[in-house]
Amino acid sequence: MIIIRIIFVERLLFDNEVKESLNKTFKSSGIKITYYDGYIVKFYKSNIHSITPHRIVFSKNYENLLVLYYDEYHEDNDLFFINGQKYTLFDAKKYIRSYFINNK
Repeated sequence: MIIIRIIFVERLLFDNEVKESLNKTFKSSGIKITYYDGYIVKFYKSNIHSITPHRIVFSKNYENLLVLYYDEYHEDNDLFFINGQKYTLFDAKKYIRSYFINNK
């Protein structure tokens, strides 16, 4: 049996500009936004680490949409994953808006 020890967990700070942009975009739409910071886990005596992206949950009328946001921790800055697809911030906003309009 292999035992792996975690030696360090670093909380990733959410980019305030992205938060402000999302809050501003969806402020009057009735969509609630909940932000969960991502983190980096480093393992004892290894060069291995794991990145858990920021999670953003959009909610309206008992419908939820989870968006994963990698920020600067991915080769593409401002990378958003929604339902397994990659989006930029601009395209993610369009997708989220249409998701809640189509799921009324």
